[in-house]
Amino acid sequence: ARVNCSEYFPIFVSLLWVAGIFFHQGAAAASGLLYLCARLQYFRGYARAPHARLGPLYASARLLWLLLGLAVAGLLGHFLP
Repeated sequence: ARVNCSEYFPIFVSLLWVAGIFFHQGAAAASGLLYLCARLQYFRGYARAPHARLGPLYASARLLWLLLGLAVAGLLGHFLP
């Protein structure tokens, strides 16, 4: 679980930063908080049983895609007229 976190943390931080700067701070912060909660549930599930970690893993992946969408929308809105 630790290696999985270290692989995704730079992606999460960069998407959170870009979404917060170029889209909306509140939406980025809420998505980031939900992502961190999903990762915490993933770690807890990882310690219990393999099947208990899948739901939080999928939720955190969906939240990363949401952050990516917010970041892209913010960048497009900022740089395109």
